[in-house]
Amino acid sequence: MTKRFFPQLVSTILLLTVLVLTGCRDRKPIYLGYAGPLTGKFADLGIAGRDGVVLAVEELNAGGGIAGRKIELLSKDDAQDPQQAQKVDQELVDAGAVAVIGHMTSVMSVAGLPVVNRAHLVMLSPTTSSNDLTGIDDYFLRVYPPSSHVAHLLSTHAVEKLGIRSISVAYDISNEAHTMGWYKYFRENHQRLGGRIVQEFPFKGGKADFSHLAEQIKAGGSQGLFIIAGAMDTAMICQHLRRSGFGLPIIVSEWSTTDELLSQGGTAVEGINFFQTFDRNSDQPAYVAFRKNYRERFRREPTFASVHAYDSAKLVFSALTRDSDPKKLKQTILSMANFNGLQDQIMIDRFGDPKRTPFLMVIKNGTFQRVR
Repeated sequence: MTKRFFPQLVSTILLLTVLVLTGCRDRKPIYLGYAGPLTGKFADLGIAGRDGVVLAVEELNAGGGIAGRKIELLSKDDAQDPQQAQKVDQELVDAGAVAVIGHMTSVMSVAGLPVVNRAHLVMLSPTTSSNDLTGIDDYFLRVYPPSSHVAHLLSTHAVEKLGIRSISVAYDISNEAHTMGWYKYFRENHQRLGGRIVQEFPFKGGKADFSHLAEQIKAGGSQGLFIIAGAMDTAMICQHLRRSGFGLPIIVSEWSTTDELLSQGGTAVEGINFFQTFDRNSDQPAYVAFRKNYRERFRREPTFASVHAYDSAKLVFSALTRDSDPKKLKQTILSMANFNGLQDQIMIDRFGDPKRTPFLMVIKNGTFQRVR
């Protein structure tokens, strides 16, 4: 080996080593965070959301990931506790997550927002509808519309279609960021249309005396009831009311509309009306394929939380495909403006708030059915 050839060989080896190491580094997984209630009484919502993200991640990875890099999901349980929400969000920041899909309830999103804002980390919520987070230039984005528009639709439907001018309202104060905003806009429009609130029943989810609550509602003399609570609490209120002979119309917010409402409510929840952006029986091709894959993967039907969480994950993936720099993720998402979700097109404004059109749903024969 000549003296001249040896240095060239060393240089070539060093260059190859650098290329190999760079390639290995570039093939490191992309960490995506998920935060939602995986235990406790809101676990149905959190697990459904997590599973929607899991399916999106598995499908992407099966197709090669993003520029050859696989997505690794870091799933965290916020336990529906504000301090825990902040803790898990900080853990996801420290782990290098490019975004957090979550939280699934408004009060947890509000709690965790200061953490992600400090870190300039996108929090993309599938189901948060609080109006307190609307129209703000921060790192909170969402695919679910603020409750003000949906509350307007529901209150108008209650007065003009169901004939409910005098109404009682029961709401869970453990998720005030959702329930109080919902109630505020519902009440304002209901009263504008000539209606009145007969009684208010604030309660703490899972700790109320539902038998006593049902007796009070029945004795109030209203023409109907509006419940703003999770699935289990809504089911229990309906069970006690129907058992007591209360046969008047019941309307609910979308928060309660998971399978647990059907399984725990039984015939007591028949006829319940609500507005939603999710139709389980949609014939949109993308959703039909998703539903088939979801049922095969998890052995159950997808819920609104599953679909919106899947859409959230796909939105993040689409943005990263356009620009892989996680520091630009917020601006990349906002610059996209329109995104094709499983069932409809999602338009996101400059504050990260979506524009979507909810539609009327009813519980009939033990299923959620869209009113055509």
